[in-house]
Amino acid sequence: MSIPDETSIGLSKTMLIAKELAYDKESMKTKHKTLVTQLTDEQKNVYDSMMNNIHSNGGGLFFLYGYRRTCKTFMWRKLSSKIRSHSDIVLNVASSGITSLLLPGDRTTHSRFAIPLSLNEDSIPRAIYC
Repeated sequence: MSIPDETSIGLSKTMLIAKELAYDKESMKTKHKTLVTQLTDEQKNVYDSMMNNIHSNGGGLFFLYGYRRTCKTFMWRKLSSKIRSHSDIVLNVASSGITSLLLPGDRTTHSRFAIPLSLNEDSIPRAIYC
């Protein structure tokens, strides 16, 4: 596999930024207004904490974790719509393909950041049952 040159790396960065800025701000604002009314007190505290950090520090890397059915996807939709409504960039990623389909932008960490996966004859596919 050949190593990409600086021109192709710059082009892919530009394309990524352009794609992330192409969201419709008005639809994001509308979505945000709808979702904000559905927050519980605990979710509101998490949301406010993350948004305050974003506004005061200009961004960051955030991990949102919890047990099944604790509204993690809902929180990311809420946060993403708010951030994108201001023409800022948010990259939502998940560790599994199924989870990534639920997030705005639907990408796994491996595909978004081109992290290689090492598969061999001992690798076992897993079935996920709900």
